[in-house]
Formats: sequence, C-alpha cells, structure tokens
Amino acid sequence: MYKIIIVDDEKNIRDRLAQFFPWTEVGFKVAGTAENGTEALELIKQERPHAVLTDVLMPEMTGLELAKEAGKAFPDIKMVILSAYDDFKYAQDAIQYGVKGYLLKPLMKNDFYDCFTKLAEQIREDEEVKKASQQSEKWNAEEVMLLDLIKGNNVNSYTNRWTSDSFRIAIISFERLFKEASTFSMRQRITEYAADFWNRYQTPILFYGNSLILLISEPKFLTKKALMPDIKLFIDSLGENLGSLFKDIQSFAVGVGNPAPFKEICRSYNEAVYAYSYKYFNDYETVIFYEDLPISDDKGNQKPLQSFMLDHVKNMEQQLMESMKTGEIAIVTNLVNGFFDELKRSGRLQIADIRSSCSELMIILMFTMKEKGFSLSSIDHQQVLGRIYEIDSLKELKRWLTQMLEAISFDLLNKDERDLNRYVQMAKEYVKENYQERITLEDISQRLFLHQAYFSAIFKKETGQNFIDYINKVRVEKAAQLLRKTDYKIKVISDMVGFQSHSYFNKVFKNETGVTPVVFRRQ
Repeated sequence: MYKIIIVDDEKNIRDRLAQFFPWTEVGFKVAGTAENGTEALELIKQERPHAVLTDVLMPEMTGLELAKEAGKAFPDIKMVILSAYDDFKYAQDAIQYGVKGYLLKPLMKNDFYDCFTKLAEQIREDEEVKKASQQSEKWNAEEVMLLDLIKGNNVNSYTNRWTSDSFRIAIISFERLFKEASTFSMRQRITEYAADFWNRYQTPILFYGNSLILLISEPKFLTKKALMPDIKLFIDSLGENLGSLFKDIQSFAVGVGNPAPFKEICRSYNEAVYAYSYKYFNDYETVIFYEDLPISDDKGNQKPLQSFMLDHVKNMEQQLMESMKTGEIAIVTNLVNGFFDELKRSGRLQIADIRSSCSELMIILMFTMKEKGFSLSSIDHQQVLGRIYEIDSLKELKRWLTQMLEAISFDLLNKDERDLNRYVQMAKEYVKENYQERITLEDISQRLFLHQAYFSAIFKKETGQNFIDYINKVRVEKAAQLLRKTDYKIKVISDMVGFQSHSYFNKVFKNETGVTPVVFRRQ
C-alpha cells in the first residue's frame, strides 16, 4: 500500500475523505490528516508519504504553496489538489508546481477511482524505474555500440569486434502497443525475452524509443528468405510468452533494411525505419522488407498542392450543398476515394505528404463553409487537425475523412433533435460491443469525432441519462444474465462486465435492480 495524507481546514471534510472513500481498493492507506499546509509539511517530514491530497484555500499556507514547498523538499511526492473552485488559474498554477491531479468538490467516487488508480500506477512505474537504475547502469557497452552504429557515430572504434562483411538492421516497432499502455515494466519484459531469443543467433538488440532494434550479422540470415521465418517465429513466440501484452498481431510492425557493409549500418537502419512506416499503407502486412517497396517516383509535373486542394474542395462543396437540397446526408465515400486516388496518381505517397494534404483539405473546406456562414457545431476544429497526425494507417484515415464529411453534411442539414439519434446509436452500439473494456466520455467523443461537451449534451437529450449511467446500465444487464446462467463468482462477473471495483459494482447493481448481486442470484 502507498501512504497518503489528507489536508483540509474543515474537519468534517478531512474525516469524510479519510474514512468514506475506499483507499485500499486503489492501493493507498491514509497515514494521517492535517488542517493546514504548515501542519502538513511537518506530517510529510514524519511519514514520508507517497502522495498528498490537499485543499486549495486554507489559512497559514494554501494548497498550492504546500505543493510548491513539498515539491522542493520531497520531489518524489505526488500532489493532488482538491478545490471547490473550478478556476483555470488554479489549474495553471497546479501544473506549474508539478501537481498530478486537480479534483473538484464534492469529490465523486468515479473521479476518485480514476485519479488514484492512475496515481498508484504512476508510483509503481516510478519505483520500478528507480529500482532498475540502481541495479544496473542505464546503458551497457553493447547498447551504446548499437546506438552509435545506427547513428553512424564512432564506427571505426568498433570494426575489430566483427568478422562479418555484411549487416542488416531489423526494427520491431511497438508504437501502436505503447499508445494503448506504455509502462517501464512492459519494456523490460519485452527486452528480456528478446535478448534471450536472439542471443542464440549472436544478434545484439537495443530497445530504443518504442522499437526493438536487431543488428543481424550472421551470413546465412542476411537474405529475406532465410531471415523471414526467424522473425515470424519471434513474433509468434512473443504472443505465446507475453500474451497478456499482445492482444493481436497488428499491435506492432517490423521493418527490415537492406544488407550493408559495416560502415553503412546506419543506411540499413534508415531503410528499416522507412520500411516499417509502410505499415501505414497496409494494416495486414506485419513484416516489411525495404527491398520489396516501390522505388519513389519523384515526378516533376506534380500539380501544385494549393491548386490540387482547391479542385477537391470545390467538388466536395458541391456535393455537400446538393445534400442540403435533397435533405439527405451526402454519400461521400466516392469523394474520399477519389481524393486519395488522385493523391496516388500525383505521386504523393509519402506519409507526410498524405497527412499534409488531408490537413490542407480540411482547413480550406472548413474555412470555405465558415465564409458562407455555415456553423459546423458538431466538429471540434482543433481536434480535427490533431487527429490527422494521430491516425496511424491509411485505411483509418480514409474512414475518418469519410466520417468528417458526413458530419459536415449533417450540420448543414440542420436537422431537428431526432437526427442526433445517429450519433447516440453509434455510441450505444460501441458500448454494447465493448462494455468489458474501460470506456470514458473522452474515448467515445474522439471515436465519433465530436466535441466532448457536445456529445454529452446530445446523449442526455436523446436518452434522458448521462453516458456513464448508460454504460453502467448495460454492464448491469450483462451481469444479471451471467448471474442467472452461470456459476461464476460475483467478483469474476464484476471483472467480466468491465467494473474496475467490486464494491462499486455492488453499489451500481443495487441502484439499477433494487437488490445486491447476491440476493439477485438467489431469487
């Protein structure tokens, strides 16, 4: 358990926070309470807690002043601010002082679980990093050598270590995996397993960024035909031995550079980077060899980008305006396919060019609509532009652009409230298919490409309930089915339907059905 102290000048609030909330369920125990910042500093010196939950406005020393002073003396302590004031200035100052959470009074159970579950995970991760750094140096000699070679630094100092005349770099990128959950322990487990696997081939490895780098020197493995089976064997064995980390094989990609002499290993590395980036164009290809990629055709007669965009904006605008006349959302799939087909014909098949073109298209289109006096209320403009660079496959980018144009068409139609049901239905379907997973309002808003506040409002209008309440209702319904039809333990059922806390499951289940899960099963 991690120690936490609670600071608030109102005794009833201190006592409620210390006694009412289930601290042990999120990995904490309350080591003490204090009524102001000065008293809290003394308590911190005595208890050396992992975290502090403090009010903002208190006599003698405010919560922000406490965060500042505690941060100087005990930089590892995680500070969480609890305030009755939803004031942006407080949040700004809190960030400045390294505060890890900003909660509003009255503190709700959902916010409590969300904040302190993440905080406990962060403390665990920090401890693992610290422990690992104490046990060994950050870089061993082999890692330093491999890092030098892929960057082309100090190459001559390593020549005597090798007898091979040719080398090949392979990069196994876990970028998609670490977007979902990036922890130090996960990297450690992958590195340890990879080192054990590739040691039999005398292949040095380096975990660099979000990728595992292999320096292949064994002559018989330098051809694609010889190397491919071993790479696939490694991928399969990762899934078998670290299955909890890899839900599907699409979570990572492998790029392999061409063979190169020792002094040009950095070239093979750059080719490997380019090769695995081609995963963007093909979701189903896992291992990509540079030698299989098409040679870049740098055409000199490319149409200027601005002119290219204006042509497509004009075409899309006509289709969207036509949809206003017909009263139906525009069928934009052909427009999107035509846009990307034209990109391909123009020779712009670099990922950066595609993203740039898509951004330019959306900027001009939204600006054109604004000039014409049309409000695009269901689209968050900042989120739109940021999302283009987050999407990591061409297939997903096409789907996203199609959905964006449909959303613009939807706004132009200015339908009544019943038409909002399309987004609500999409959200409901997603919950029914993914209720076992963690689902937040932010997640579903991003999936629908809607502003979070906008989606929350239309969902409440359409259903009469909050989105989180709807999720809980679906989970309780699924739990009720399992209680009737299976002999699984109640705690197991709680986990199966997506509740993070067993006690929270019991409470929600009783609120929905009027009885506890135990009583429900006996009925």
